Amino acid sequence: MKMLNAWTLELDEPDIAVSEILDQLDLENNALKNSIGFITCSYDYVESGIAEAVCGAVPFDVVGCTTLTNANNEEADTMLFCFTVFTADDCQFTAAVTGPLGKDVDGAISSAVLKAAGNLEQPAKIALAFLPMFGIGGEIMLNALDKALAGVPIFGTVGCDHDTAEYSNTHVIYNGECFRECLSFLLICGNVTPRFVVTSTSDQNLKKQQAVITSSDGCLLRMVNSMTAREYFESIGLTSGKGVEGMSSVPFVVDYNDGSQPVARAIYGLNEDGSAVCGGIMPEGGTLYIGRMDVDDILLTAETSVKKLLANGDTNGIIMFPCLGRNMVLALDPMAEINAVKNSISNSIPWHLSYSGGECCPVSGKDGELYNRFHNFTFIGFAF
Repeated sequence: MKMLNAWTLELDEPDIAVSEILDQLDLENNALKNSIGFITCSYDYVESGIAEAVCGAVPFDVVGCTTLTNANNEEADTMLFCFTVFTADDCQFTAAVTGPLGKDVDGAISSAVLKAAGNLEQPAKIALAFLPMFGIGGEIMLNALDKALAGVPIFGTVGCDHDTAEYSNTHVIYNGECFRECLSFLLICGNVTPRFVVTSTSDQNLKKQQAVITSSDGCLLRMVNSMTAREYFESIGLTSGKGVEGMSSVPFVVDYNDGSQPVARAIYGLNEDGSAVCGGIMPEGGTLYIGRMDVDDILLTAETSVKKLLANGDTNGIIMFPCLGRNMVLALDPMAEINAVKNSISNSIPWHLSYSGGECCPVSGKDGELYNRFHNFTFIGFAF
């Protein structure tokens, strides 16, 4: 399987944007037997009709989502339209979009997976998923997708946008159509061996004190060290008024204590009963660490992640979804992480990076198996 990249900054004229994308892809000379594509872009390209025009101009399925900022090995910008194509003689691809997820998440996702998987001659080896950002948590959607795919590795992102504080312009894309409450995905089977990396914060940025999650309900953190979540945060000096100090830049790292890699969680807010609403499952009995994000650590973890993805050599392409919270910490230099990635990858390797509203990436368990997990504040990568 190989990877083709194209981009445009043309916001107004669909015909020009399509021409630029097709010229760069040169599908006549570069496409192999089977192909599929995905897009990340700002909402402006949805509104202007350019996303729809580009999808209509290629002879294969296209999925994707809106984003805050993205880049590939040629260009980077908050207003960039990035288009990536997977193409192969010895892989098969298929794509689908769910129905609206508001009423029956499991049913909508399982129905779409069943239909898509029927197009493949072999079981899928990886899913690339684009999740909507609305009233349903990302981990709920990931768990439903994981169940429907029977544990197939899922690499994906929650869409976001750079226009609104509440991300109301976030859309998921499927063959030119755009959706607020649906999930799109593609499946790959055949001769592909995916490699994954998950990096939230470096060890030196984890505070030494640790705590035990003594009561929780899915993404709701009730008790830590037998105190309410609020009481625990107060005891370590992390509360400010009715919320958590530095909520948008403090990763809470959770060790499931099952031998798998710890995952980072965001705290979205505190409830009147002292519980905390979190960005992912907070397992009872899990160990909780307080992390810290700063510019130096973000750049270090980005570089470390890329090195891990390249460690095995023979890399045909890399997809990366770092959390938008990392970009916010960069503040006055929002392209610093992208530049760190660019400086760490050879120009000969195509790559695609898009900032994420929540990250989906497998982690390894002590049994060596991969387990799909949802992440916050994390840099995730997939290489093949």
